[in-house]
Amino acid sequence: MVTAALSLSSCLKDSKWYVDVSQGKPLVELPLEARNLVGNLVPEALPISSTPQVIQVAVNLAYASTLSTAVTVTLALDPDAVTAYNHANGLDTGGNTPYTLLPPADYSIPSYQVTIPAGQHLVYMNINVNTSLVDPSGQFILPIKIINGGGQQISNYNELLLAVGAKNQYDGVYIVTGTLSDNTDATITGAYPETVYLETSSANTNGFYDPNIGFGHEIITSSGASYYASFAPVFTFSGSTITGVTNYYGQYSGGHLRSAVLDPSGVNKYTTGSPGQPGSVFQVTYIMDQGNPGVPRTTFVETFTYKGPRP
Repeated sequence: MVTAALSLSSCLKDSKWYVDVSQGKPLVELPLEARNLVGNLVPEALPISSTPQVIQVAVNLAYASTLSTAVTVTLALDPDAVTAYNHANGLDTGGNTPYTLLPPADYSIPSYQVTIPAGQHLVYMNINVNTSLVDPSGQFILPIKIINGGGQQISNYNELLLAVGAKNQYDGVYIVTGTLSDNTDATITGAYPETVYLETSSANTNGFYDPNIGFGHEIITSSGASYYASFAPVFTFSGSTITGVTNYYGQYSGGHLRSAVLDPSGVNKYTTGSPGQPGSVFQVTYIMDQGNPGVPRTTFVETFTYKGPRP
């Protein structure tokens, strides 16, 4: 199976493990970096679980044939790569949020050495991630680099920037349809259908993230597309039921003191399928309040249809 996976058949070029092995000399490399290109993050969003979740880091001998002797490759953490990534992408300036190194308590690596047996190309280094400890709201990188090729030349594809995150079963990409009613401006309508991400905030809460505007809810005004400032819903789930809604920015946020509350008179549950399953659907009714104490401004009646994992 390994030999087949590493063949030059063009039909495999979309596989995440595809590498071009038509090299003139043997190179040891990390094929997942070869696919994502140097300097890019490789997302690894893992389910929140009391059982360690495993990330497999593939180590490949990129060569047109196999070798008659084993090759032992040594990898290591490269904390400086986190600083370099933040700087290269401007995350260390202004109000941007930089990535940090995944805390040591959140993972374990049984061995930083892997041996590619004679006659083979591909082996794996396992990383055990304690997702129950990973802060879902954090931005973490686990940088893994080849530091010794075991006598073989090291490829330029020698470092993975694993963007490790924890996700619950509600996390994913959704198509949102529905209606909204704004009590202060009847011309405001919803920008439906809308593609949004529900991003894990905790084991049972998810924030409403629009890939076009960030954490915010898009609307259509008489002047065109806009959004409610300092407002994005965060849904609290219990099994297949939505039990609460709060504001991502905090209750009573912004100049308008905006909050989010669940409307218990609505349908606040999964109506089709189960969380995380393709085609599953949940409905929710919630209100954006303004002021403290809050006065209802906008009521949202929405249907979320799950499309798949988010990028």
